[in-house]
Amino acid sequence: MTQELTAEECGDLVERLRPEAAALVVGVREEARQQITERLHTLSRHELEALAVVLAAMADPERSLGEAFAWIDFDEYGDPLPWPSKASRTIRQMASTALPDRRGRSGIDEVAVERALAGDPQPLNASERALGVDRGIRRGLSYDDVAERLQMDREAVMQAWGRAKKRARAVGRYVPKERVGEIAA
Repeated sequence: MTQELTAEECGDLVERLRPEAAALVVGVREEARQQITERLHTLSRHELEALAVVLAAMADPERSLGEAFAWIDFDEYGDPLPWPSKASRTIRQMASTALPDRRGRSGIDEVAVERALAGDPQPLNASERALGVDRGIRRGLSYDDVAERLQMDREAVMQAWGRAKKRARAVGRYVPKERVGEIAA
C-alpha cells in the first residue's frame, strides 16, 4: 500500500529536489545518457514525480518550442530535427493539446520500462510491456531475454513484437530486417 505524503513532506521533498532538478537540466545537455540514467535510478517513484513537478515549474510556458528545444538537434534515430529557427508556438499552446488524464491515454511509466529492460524487475501494465517488447527487440535482445526481463512468456513477446512491427510499418517507422538476437551481434 502506498502512503500519501503530507503537504509538509511534499514541500520538503520539492526543496530537497531543486538542486537535483537543476543538475538534471544541465546534465541532459552535457552528460552521457548512461550518467542521466544512473542519476534517475537513484530516485524513488515519489522523488521522480516531485522532480517532474520541479522541472515543470522551472519552464517558462510562454517560451517558444523552438527556443525550449533548441539544444536538441537530432531525433531518436540520429536524424536532424526539422525545428524551424523562428518557431512561434509556445509551451503553453502545446500543453493545450495534451489529454487531461495521461494515465487513461497510455498509462506508460517509461522509467519502469527502462528499469525492467535493464534487468531490474518492475510491475508493468500491458502498455508498458508492449513498449518494453518494442524497445528490447530493437536493441537486439532475444525473445527469451525480453520475456525474462519483462516477466512474460516467449510466445507473448513474439506476438507483441508482431503487433509492434505492424504498427510501425503502418506509420512508416523502420523495422529491423535482421533476425531477433542477431541485431546486436
